[in-house]
Amino acid sequence: MIEQNKIDEKLLAYFLNELDDVGRKEIEVWLEECECNKEYFREFQRVYLEFQWGVYAREVKSDFNVVRKRLKKQSILQVWYGVAAAVVILLSVGGVLLWNSEKVEEKPVQVVKKKTIQPGKSQAILVLSSGEEVAMGNVAQQLEEKDGTSVVVSEIGRISYEVTEGNKMTAKDTTKVMNRLVIPRGGEFNLTLSDGTRVWLNAETELCYPVQFNGKERVVYLKGEAYFEVSKNKKKPFRVQVDDVAVKVFGTEFNVNTYNNIETVLVTGSVSMNQGGKEVLLKPNQKGVFDQSSGKIMVEDVDVLAYISWKNGDFIFRNESLNSIMDKLSRWYGLEVFYQDAELQSVRLSGNLKRYKDVQELFVSFEKISDARFEVQGNKVIVSSK
Repeated sequence: MIEQNKIDEKLLAYFLNELDDVGRKEIEVWLEECECNKEYFREFQRVYLEFQWGVYAREVKSDFNVVRKRLKKQSILQVWYGVAAAVVILLSVGGVLLWNSEKVEEKPVQVVKKKTIQPGKSQAILVLSSGEEVAMGNVAQQLEEKDGTSVVVSEIGRISYEVTEGNKMTAKDTTKVMNRLVIPRGGEFNLTLSDGTRVWLNAETELCYPVQFNGKERVVYLKGEAYFEVSKNKKKPFRVQVDDVAVKVFGTEFNVNTYNNIETVLVTGSVSMNQGGKEVLLKPNQKGVFDQSSGKIMVEDVDVLAYISWKNGDFIFRNESLNSIMDKLSRWYGLEVFYQDAELQSVRLSGNLKRYKDVQELFVSFEKISDARFEVQGNKVIVSSK
């Protein structure tokens, strides 16, 4: 019998295809010793697959030596997620479990893959103060607003505003030249405002903002989702207005999402959420959510990576409902999702995917770690139970 404190290390090597024929035979002999060994193997396989496609799969992939060391010391199956280089996943199984087949087989993949589902792309519509609509993409161009401000669009899909001393508007000027940037379904874009603030805009998002910031505040209006890297200016705070909820900052990085409830996730610095005179302060790694039904702003500690990864070209889902996951995928890939079993919408999953890769890769992994089955017909996805 293989010594228990070495089983986990050997199983991990088995799934990584690092064992030679002798090592694989040793695992097969161990599996035949008792039903409890087979179930132990099955549970280990399930966690390994979830780990492989999990929230920090990319970050920890090269750190399996740490995992192996921990495996020798642990006796209970656990998965611990941390941030970046501090991430350590512990894989070991305690107790005895059951495995029902004599041979180790992966479940067959049920995805009907007729063609690659195309991801979104950098695209937007810029609405100038005159009402003129200009399509934004990966073509460089330069526009001019009526106050003389230059609107520069780069070939990599970025907008910036250049204000010269000669065309700066005074604080006494009551006329505000506003622009509106509309990101369609299946799109993303980013821009640099006239004060140097950088903004990343997700699919199905609208941002309305002045081409120059005058007065005592810098105010923009958001619908959808955006990540802000605010240029510091202690004398002129920055405010993101979402309906009657205001997110106020001086200089910081944060994400605002208004698709469902209004939520703000703070990365660095400090912000406040204000609604109806009620103000709540957020600290880094906290999320504030305004629940319209209760009228309250709730604050909780979160792992910010899962909320901001979209701006870096990733989908990271951590113990998230399938319904929420599919909503996000639908906005980017232009999917129509149909559930044959409504209960599947509440199934919670973890996964990681590059935004410009084929989404069916994620469906394959989800089928391996859940009871959901994904049938793809063009851009229609039918989710059913196995």
